Amino acid sequence: MPLFCFALLILALILPGQVRAEIRYETDFSAMDEAGLEGAVDIIRQLSQLEIRKDQTIESVSLLRRRATGDVQRIRDVLRSEGYYDSRIRFEIEEPEDDAAPVRVILEMERGPVYRLDSFVLSFAIEDQERAADGISYESLGVALGERARADMIVSAERQVVNRLGRKGYPFAQSVGRDIVVDHETRSVAATLELDAGQPTVFGALEIDGLSDVDAAVVRREIRWKEGEPYDIQKVTETRQALSSLDLFSSVTIRPDEQQRQGETVPMSVALAESPPRSIGGGVKYSTSEGLGVNAFWRHRNFFGEGEELRIEGQVSEQVYGADIKLGKPAFLDQDNRLDLGVYARDETFDAYDAQRFGAGGTITRQFGGPYSGSAGVTLEQSRITDETGINNFTLIGFPVTAQYDTTNDFLNPTSGGRLRLAATPYAGLIGSTANFAVLRADDTVHYALDSDEKYILAGRLTVGSILGATRTDIPADKRFHAGGGDTVRGYGFQSVGPRDSENNPTGGSSMIAGSVEFRARVWEDIGLVTFLDGGNVYRSELPDLGEKLLFGAGVGVRYYTPIGPLRFDIAVPLDKREDDSSFQIYISLGQAF
Repeated sequence: MPLFCFALLILALILPGQVRAEIRYETDFSAMDEAGLEGAVDIIRQLSQLEIRKDQTIESVSLLRRRATGDVQRIRDVLRSEGYYDSRIRFEIEEPEDDAAPVRVILEMERGPVYRLDSFVLSFAIEDQERAADGISYESLGVALGERARADMIVSAERQVVNRLGRKGYPFAQSVGRDIVVDHETRSVAATLELDAGQPTVFGALEIDGLSDVDAAVVRREIRWKEGEPYDIQKVTETRQALSSLDLFSSVTIRPDEQQRQGETVPMSVALAESPPRSIGGGVKYSTSEGLGVNAFWRHRNFFGEGEELRIEGQVSEQVYGADIKLGKPAFLDQDNRLDLGVYARDETFDAYDAQRFGAGGTITRQFGGPYSGSAGVTLEQSRITDETGINNFTLIGFPVTAQYDTTNDFLNPTSGGRLRLAATPYAGLIGSTANFAVLRADDTVHYALDSDEKYILAGRLTVGSILGATRTDIPADKRFHAGGGDTVRGYGFQSVGPRDSENNPTGGSSMIAGSVEFRARVWEDIGLVTFLDGGNVYRSELPDLGEKLLFGAGVGVRYYTPIGPLRFDIAVPLDKREDDSSFQIYISLGQAF
C-alpha cells in the first residue's frame, strides 16, 4: 500500500507537466487602458510578472495561475497607491484547443471609486519636539486635502518635512512610521506621519583635514554657515558643492562630529582629498570649410596656494595660430567674485580678412545667486588687419559687460534649462586709431526634454547682434559679425553668410540674426542621433533687415557620448545654395552645437 501511494504521488507531479509541456502564453491587459489609470499603467506593466516573463515558456497552467495570483496583489497595491482602495481584479485564463497555440491570460479589472485624503497630521515621538514643526503646513508640503489619496503625495510630504526640519536646526530628524487609516464608508483616507525630530543642533567649531598644498583659507571662505547658527542641511550641501566646484579636491566629505557634541553644539568636520594640481589636455576639431584644428593646454589649479588657476594654451589650425596665458583668482575681494587676467596672440587667415593681433585684459565675474551672474572688464588690443579696405592698424580699448541667466544642467550636453546671455562692449581707438563703436549681442538657448528619461531633447537657439556708432568699413573686420559654419548656420562655409566684396569674399556686417532648431535622440547608451535646421544672415546695416532673405541649412548628426561630453559629427547642406557654396559641410568637435 505505501508503494502504491508513492507511485500515485509521482504520477501527480509528472502528469501536469506532460499534459501540456512548455506552455506559451500571451497577455491581454487592455482593461487597464480602459480604466483610465494614467501613469499607473506603466508601473503595473513594470511590476507584473506575467508581462515581464511573457516571452518565456512556463511548465503548467497551474503555475501560470499562481503567477497571475501574485500579479493580483501587485496591481491592487499599485491601485491603492493611486487612491483606489476598493478595486476588483481577476485573471481569466483561456486554453486553446490547439496545443501549439498560446494560452491567453486576460486581465479583468474595475478600479473602483476614488478615495480622497481627509486629514494629514504630523505626530512627534516627543511632545516638546512639536515646536520644531512651527511654520510647516501641509499645504507647504504639497498636500491637498480633498484630492485623490495618492501615496506619492504622502511620501513626498514625508521627505520634505524631514528636509525642512534639517534646515531648521534638526539635522537628525527622521520618519519613524506612517499610519494610514482607510474609511470605506466615507471613501476617505486619514494619514499620520510619525516623526522624531531629534535634538536641536547648532554649528560648532570647524575642523579641516586632508590639506597639504591648498591653504585652509580656501576652504574657510567657501563655508556657507557661521559658528553658532542653527544647523541647516541646505548650507552643508551648498558648501560641499562649492568645494567640489573649485576643482581642487577629488573628494569632499562634510559631517557633524557627534562624539564631540556639547549640548546643542556639534563640531563640523570637513575631510578633503586634494587632486593633482597640474594637468595637461587638448582637443581636435574639423570642418570642411575650416579644416583640421588642434589645441593643447597646461593647467595649474593651485598656482599660489589659494585656488588660483594658471592656464597656458596653444591653438594650431589651417587658419589660426594662437597662444593664451590666463590666470584666474576666485573669491577676489568677495566670495562671489572671480578675477580673470589674460594675454594672447593670434595670427588668423580667413576669406573675410587676415589679422595679426595681440592683447591683454582683465574681467571680474560675480555670481548673484542661483542662475544669475554678470561680469565687467577692460581689454587692450593691438591689431594689423588686411581686408577689402586694405591694410589697417588698430589700437583699441574695450569695456566688455555681460549679464547671464543660466539654468542648463550640463555645459557640454544640456538636456534641460536654458542660457540667456546679454553682452555689450564699447570700443575706443587709441594711438591714432579713430574707431569708436559698441558691439551689442544677445544669445539665448533653450532645451526641453520630451520624456522623463531625457533621451529625446528639443533644443533651440537664437542670436541677435548689432554694432552701433560707426559705419561697417570703419569697424575692424575681426569685430564685425560673421555667420556660417558649425557655430551659426551649418551647411555654409565658415564666415560665408552675409555681404560680399567685389571679389566675392565675405566682408562681415554691422548686424546679424541667426537661429537653430535641433532634435536629439539618444537611441543607445553611447550613441545619439540629431536632426537640425539652421537659419540666419549678416547685414550691412546697424540693425537686422528683416525684409532681406535668410539663408537656411539643414542636416543630421551623430553623437558619441563620452565621460567628458558628446563627440559631435554633423553633416549639413545649404537649402539656399549659391553658386560658390559647397554641396555639403562636415563638422566634428566635442560637445553639442549649443
